Amino acid sequence: MALKTHHAAGWEIRPHAREDRDAIKAVLQTCLQEFPWHVTTRFAPDALEHALSYTTAIVATEKKAGIVGFMIVNTESGYVSHIFVLPEWRLCGIGSGLLEVGRVLTGKRLFQELDVRNKYGRAACAAMGWSEMVPEGNSGSWQVRLISE
Repeated sequence: MALKTHHAAGWEIRPHAREDRDAIKAVLQTCLQEFPWHVTTRFAPDALEHALSYTTAIVATEKKAGIVGFMIVNTESGYVSHIFVLPEWRLCGIGSGLLEVGRVLTGKRLFQELDVRNKYGRAACAAMGWSEMVPEGNSGSWQVRLISE
């Protein structure tokens, strides 16, 4: 069941299914290669499996390419723990589509934390109207908390 469809670009967003998990892991592994500053970061399949099991996950799919992006959101709090779109599928509205569906599912403003060096993620969020929240005493953090409009 499609939650959102972009007919011109050919993708749709739907709830994830158990059989999507290998493709979700592949998207995550591909996208994590863009963060060379995370020298100590290792792909943690158990952490991803836990997130997929205990929160809400949605996937963006294209008929020929399969899963091209995904988002994991806590529907009680609105916290987005994961949002990734394959590089070749960016600027097609997938990220904003995932966030739009997430906001509808939660009925809340969404928030997420990004590495301060993730300039593309921060720019994308800024373009969608997200703003930075600065917790007191957290000026030296490697993370920035963003909240949707």
